[in-house]
Amino acid sequence: MDEMLFGFTSPGDLLVTRGGLTPRHREALAAAGFDFEHRRLSPFVADGDAAASVDEPAVEELMVRDQELVRAMTRHERALPFAVLPATQRLLAGMGKPSPVPSAQTVARINGKAWSTALAHRLGLPGAGHTVRSAAELEAAVTRTLAVGDGAALVKDTYGVSGQGAVEVATPRACARLVRHVRRQAERGLRVEFVVQPRYARRADFSGHLRLERDGSWDYLGLRNMTNDGYRHHASGPPTPGVTRTAERGEYTAVLDEVAKALAAEGYFGPVGVDSMLTESDGWVPLLEVNARSSLGLLSLHLDQRAACHGLSAHLWQSDVSVEPGTGVDELLRALSEDGLLYREGAGPGVLPLVGGSLRTTPGRLFCAAFCAPEQFPLFQARTRACAARAGVHVKRGGVAE
Repeated sequence: MDEMLFGFTSPGDLLVTRGGLTPRHREALAAAGFDFEHRRLSPFVADGDAAASVDEPAVEELMVRDQELVRAMTRHERALPFAVLPATQRLLAGMGKPSPVPSAQTVARINGKAWSTALAHRLGLPGAGHTVRSAAELEAAVTRTLAVGDGAALVKDTYGVSGQGAVEVATPRACARLVRHVRRQAERGLRVEFVVQPRYARRADFSGHLRLERDGSWDYLGLRNMTNDGYRHHASGPPTPGVTRTAERGEYTAVLDEVAKALAAEGYFGPVGVDSMLTESDGWVPLLEVNARSSLGLLSLHLDQRAACHGLSAHLWQSDVSVEPGTGVDELLRALSEDGLLYREGAGPGVLPLVGGSLRTTPGRLFCAAFCAPEQFPLFQARTRACAARAGVHVKRGGVAE
């Protein structure tokens, strides 16, 4: 995610990442209109090596130790992290003129699904789930949901992201298995906290984005339509007409205002994304969860605003991939360029790989943005898959590489 922060930069900004950006990738980003200074901070990982271990220090921890980098950062007015971690606060305090950020404890609390579920109940919003904190509460909530829903319940880990920690439970037998597993975990002393919701027949998933200021005021940034692969984010793009009509009724803005007030009361300020849904039964779930960070949807919105001046729309997507040995972002860029598909700033449509580091390992992750008319996106996505395959990056479908 640190590499993708380039999408928020302006000329003169400094982007700091754990790993390096290859010269070819830097050239491609510059040709697409992204002009920024870059510093790599990685004593552990060299280009082409395996990705950083989760046990290694956070980027912010490493930055604190690099006094030259800290001095370079102080020449800038403010620092914009992807998300606020405990190490983020220590880094900014060491800069001498720290940028204000909310506390890491606050950010952790409000990003949990239990917090947004409690808020949805307090506001009386439709579709709110139920938070459970024991195996017995889990069993009761799933049983109730199966009795009144359309045949399945979703059990979500409070801090699960990208679809991880979400389990679909469709039968009493599956419920009993899950409850037994959770009971064993609780007996080992582990904390139990899940959100249980009905499985809705979805017509559209979307997100509303805003920026909350320290004084509690907020600016509406826009909407993004989302396409999910199961319960995991796959793509973000311009809102559909149905989503736009829903937002224009005024009810959605009222929900965002209540979310902003609740976040401000918690002491949060910064970027906010609110995940929402339209159902096939002409209903809606205006508050599924809150993402208090620079989400993929917000990045997609920023890219879209840059593309709009050229008459284009931005469509961001991600795919799991297998990567052949010796292949990386440079080979993908070469294949896109040979196919005339690589995006260059202007009115001509094209595709831009967003991240190189996620292609250094296999399995890896391919992140791209297509700059094109909305109706062209499926074609550009298919052409990108073909280029990636020729370069040795193979998109996976159902766990099998194409």
